[in-house]
Amino acid sequence: MKKFLQKTWVYVIVVLLYVALGEYFLIRIHEVTPIEKVAEIQSTSKHELYYGRQVLGNSLSTYKYAIFERVQPKKVLVLGQSVTLQFRDFLFEPYEDEFYNTGLMARNIGDLNHVADLFESGEIQKPEFIFLGLDLSFVLKHTVLDKTRWIQDMPDDKALRAKSHLQGMQKLMLNARLRAKPEGEIGFGKAGMEGRGYRNDGTYRHKPEIEKYIQDSTYYDGELLQKLKERRLPFVEPFEYDDVKAERVLITLERFKNMGIELLIYVPAYSDYFFNEAIKDSMFTGFWQDFMQFQQVLVDKNYEVIIFTTPSGIGLTDNYMVDAEHPSEVMSAIQLRNYVRDRKESGGLLEQLTFRTVDSLLNNNHTIPISFLKDSISQSLKD
Repeated sequence: MKKFLQKTWVYVIVVLLYVALGEYFLIRIHEVTPIEKVAEIQSTSKHELYYGRQVLGNSLSTYKYAIFERVQPKKVLVLGQSVTLQFRDFLFEPYEDEFYNTGLMARNIGDLNHVADLFESGEIQKPEFIFLGLDLSFVLKHTVLDKTRWIQDMPDDKALRAKSHLQGMQKLMLNARLRAKPEGEIGFGKAGMEGRGYRNDGTYRHKPEIEKYIQDSTYYDGELLQKLKERRLPFVEPFEYDDVKAERVLITLERFKNMGIELLIYVPAYSDYFFNEAIKDSMFTGFWQDFMQFQQVLVDKNYEVIIFTTPSGIGLTDNYMVDAEHPSEVMSAIQLRNYVRDRKESGGLLEQLTFRTVDSLLNNNHTIPISFLKDSISQSLKD
């Protein structure tokens, strides 16, 4: 036994040093701050902070639900996929302090029903108003998003898993750039510390895209069109409209309505570049016709709907898109403001929105199509 220890103690020390050094790097870039702690800080902070792990993984629905549960906004709740993540709190002025954007928390119709369950049971306080991003995945027959219960079976916080730490250490040891500590102390996780990630209000800051646009003022469409051409997710055959799922959406909307919750449904935009090509694809067109008919059903049932458009449909260019399927915060603000000011209905929370901050920012020389540059660290990007 003594000889064995004499032979192995060097290896044991090396392993311990490796673990200690790896853990040091993880702590230094705030990757190991538990989600509950992040939620506690972000939900009460008066300064803009960003959450974005680049090594361990975000456990995103767990993170979003943790803040949702703490905040329980009385006025405005945003639900939906990533297409909703540019609808920031000040767009809903004067209710920016009673707002939370849960984008990417509820990712299928089962999740939306679970949110309704939480309200009906009283486990979560129901909001006065829901802004729901209703993209094609909610009525698409075959989508991987339906295979997971994103809220009921939330992923573990990887900051609390030893296996995730060991995997993260390996990444760090192989990548010196990941090990480098950002200059600022403005968030949690490597990306968050750099100013890229989820803000206190739940929205997402596309820092690299903003910086790139400031450099060359060029729009980049991304890979969505190539995915369509190659039949990659989300355009996997059979790409079909699902009448059953559409009916479930209508039933769920009725549940929210019966609870006295005001609803605004948002059918997200595509870039002109993508849509003008996609509509030539017979598979896409077949689905799209059904999807647009469903949009009309929502309108006919007297739901308030911001209908589908491309940037050119509201007098803008693709520069107002982050990529093919994600409108920028500026375009999102314009869409919401235009809808509210043009709506024929009266009353409700929408009528009380002032858009003072939005109007001011749209007239500000610092605003660019992709961003208002209204962040705690944004000013230096333009100057």
